[in-house]
Amino acid sequence: MKISRREIFPIVLGLADGTCTALVLASQKMMTGGIDVWQAFRIGIITSASGFLPLWVAEYAGLRNDLVRMAKQLNMASAHALQKSDLGLQTLRNSWFMASLATASSFGGAAIPLTLAVIFPRWIYLPLFVANLTLMGVGLVLGYWVQGARWKWALGLMGIGNVLAVLGYKVGFS
Repeated sequence: MKISRREIFPIVLGLADGTCTALVLASQKMMTGGIDVWQAFRIGIITSASGFLPLWVAEYAGLRNDLVRMAKQLNMASAHALQKSDLGLQTLRNSWFMASLATASSFGGAAIPLTLAVIFPRWIYLPLFVANLTLMGVGLVLGYWVQGARWKWALGLMGIGNVLAVLGYKVGFS
């Protein structure tokens, strides 16, 4: 299965969002070794579900805007005809697909540290270490994708993840 350039964004976004949100919501429980399977599952669901609607709206609005630009380039009086055509239906399908891809990736990003916290409750730093590895991988992919400094992206995302873990620990959501 080949991942297109367009699909990289929701996957990377979902992984980073899921990992960071799990760190915020569960870092206190992970650091005390007190997270159970049901709690980890609920946090994973909340983490992934909270990103679906905003991403779907943003993706759909962007695709609809593309239809408006196409209508202007074709000298159409209105984009209404394009939006009601098969292209309009395709924008709806594409936005649902991209939002679903990000949601699944977000669940996966949250599941990585949460699963390790459940399986190895006494190794309290393991979930944070693996979350850092996940964010490092996401940063390296992003750096490669945008032809930037890969290690700056990786270290930046890892730093953000660690700050969010500390904030989650101090606030103690779980």
